[in-house]
Amino acid sequence: MAGDERLALLAELEHTDEAIGAELAELDELAAAADAIHERAVELEQLLARLPEEREAAAAAVEEADQAVVAAQEVLERAREVLAAAEKVDDPDRLAEARRFEVRARDRAHIGERKAAAAREHAAELESRGDAAQVQAAELERRAQELADVLRRRPRLTDDAVPAPGSGPSGVAEWGTPVRAALLVARSQLAAEKDAVVRQANELGSVVLGEPVPALATREVVRRVEGTLADR
Repeated sequence: MAGDERLALLAELEHTDEAIGAELAELDELAAAADAIHERAVELEQLLARLPEEREAAAAAVEEADQAVVAAQEVLERAREVLAAAEKVDDPDRLAEARRFEVRARDRAHIGERKAAAAREHAAELESRGDAAQVQAAELERRAQELADVLRRRPRLTDDAVPAPGSGPSGVAEWGTPVRAALLVARSQLAAEKDAVVRQANELGSVVLGEPVPALATREVVRRVEGTLADR
């Protein structure tokens, strides 16, 4: 085989290597997208599974805090009555004790109100998180469907390897498992093809140069052969 023919074959191998490299990069992007969708689906699935119990606990905490506020207000009203009565008699000790009682009751009432407000805020936050999770779940389903459509157009992925996403976070999470596996298989096949092309280019480069070529990228082999043939 003449030098020009060998160089042409090497150039073809370089083109093939670049094409496979571009396909590998695209598969890596698709795999990253599938991983992100799968991970978020698992997170949403777990969040929505915990939510009913957390809501129940939050509602119980609000009820308990409200009851504590009512009880504290009753004690405060009683303390104010005791203080008012003490202020009508000439008994400094009784008055001092009544004032301390009123201060303690007022502090208890304020603390109870703060706790009740915090409990209601937590319950409202849970509701907001639940609503947001439902919106995100619908968006995730849409993203999974879009990705499935893209993957089905890939020549190395069959329709069987890319099923339609199920509904809800659990359906999307379940869909992500075989899809990620299919992408991994496709990438392994491509990587093997790329290795074969690089190996073939190195072997042909050794023949042209008349000496063993250390493991080089296809592009480097072509540049070295071009330089050698130009000097001849």
